[in-house]
Amino acid sequence: MSTSPITSPVTVAAPGFTGTSKFASGLQQVLSRAVGIASLPLNSLEAGLNTLTSRQTALQNLDLTFSNLQQSINILQNTVTSGLLNTSISNGSVLSASVAPGASPGTYSIEVQDAGSYSTALSVPGASTVTNPSTQGIASAFPLTLSVGSANTVITPASNSLSDLADAINTQAGDKVRATLVNIGSNASPDYRLSLTAANLGSDAIGLTDSNGADLISTSTAGAFASYKVDGADPVQSSSRTITLSPGLTVNLLSQSTAGQPTTITVQNDPSRLASAFSSFAQAYNSAVNAVQQQHGQGGGALQGDSLLQSLSSVLSQLGTYSNGSPAGALANFGIAVDQTGRLSVDTSAFTSAANASFSTLLQTLGSSDSSGFLKTASDLLQGIEASGTGALPSEESAVASQITAQQTKITDEQATLTQLQTNLTAQIAKADAALAQLESRVSYVTGLFASFTGATNTQSNGLSTL
Repeated sequence: MSTSPITSPVTVAAPGFTGTSKFASGLQQVLSRAVGIASLPLNSLEAGLNTLTSRQTALQNLDLTFSNLQQSINILQNTVTSGLLNTSISNGSVLSASVAPGASPGTYSIEVQDAGSYSTALSVPGASTVTNPSTQGIASAFPLTLSVGSANTVITPASNSLSDLADAINTQAGDKVRATLVNIGSNASPDYRLSLTAANLGSDAIGLTDSNGADLISTSTAGAFASYKVDGADPVQSSSRTITLSPGLTVNLLSQSTAGQPTTITVQNDPSRLASAFSSFAQAYNSAVNAVQQQHGQGGGALQGDSLLQSLSSVLSQLGTYSNGSPAGALANFGIAVDQTGRLSVDTSAFTSAANASFSTLLQTLGSSDSSGFLKTASDLLQGIEASGTGALPSEESAVASQITAQQTKITDEQATLTQLQTNLTAQIAKADAALAQLESRVSYVTGLFASFTGATNTQSNGLSTL
């Protein structure tokens, strides 16, 4: 949405003139009338600027409204893209599951025979008990060799401290084991050891030796692979409790099943997310309808009569009454319809029923923003309105902004001309007033002379009458 700052024109102050002659008030009126007549073009320009400013504000409001409508279409597209499936599990203590794009509706049966375990190992106490793992360690001959099954990794810690050894193992062999520090002593007499846990399920033994071949492991426990059966098939072993059961369907093995009691995972279409996205679209749609209608009819807004309004109304009509050519592929078939006032409503109950009855038809009706269906139509129509620089609204906003700039320039020039006119007229009238004041002074002098010879009262009026 483009904007253009509006600079309010500086109006010319009412002309002021203070004369000394008895005709000063009349001269003031002449000056005011002349400046008032000369101000008429400026007043007209300012009225035009106000009209343009009102148009710009109306366009910006429409731009914001249709931008929100475009965003609601993007949300609808994202809802479709991110997947419209949910999962239900008959026994949540045994399994958990999640779906991603690419998953398909279906029902799966899994019996977890063994959730598996990780091999573990605990280090020797060292030459002396480690009471401060940041300064003490269990080895002095480096580098060390870490073995997990048949895989060996050379470990080179920053120092011989137990803390640096744990950090080095996690950094240099984190894909094989996880090292932590554990105190097997008391608070009063701590005894810190290195605790190692395999990164994967299985029975691989964990070993740690120094450069002299000395064994640094005190105790070790072998783990086990996870084992499960899918739909009664032969058992499957896994080195991870997270398995891909189907494209887009990930299952986490949490615990062992009761023997002979498999857990059922149901993946099904979920229209509720689409219903929510369509409700947001309807709100944005109705806001756009209201914004356009406010510009129409008697007492309409600043855009009344603009052909742009017809274009916007046409776009809204195409969106609200969309159909891919068949009754089954119309939004109205899914409880999304425009009423007699032009407002869009979503009947959630009707939408859910129609979607569950034919989810594939709903998805075909929606399509996608870059291929077909409602989303493609909506995306193209709103792009024609909102595209930066070329859309109908940004283009008209830009045109009005240019007109405002030109109008402001005209106003500035007209103000300068009017100010100069007022300055010139004021100077001319001041000269006239000075000349009249001088004549009045001479009349008064002559009248005084005449009065001294005739005995008449020495006033201008009497003297002039006598003369």
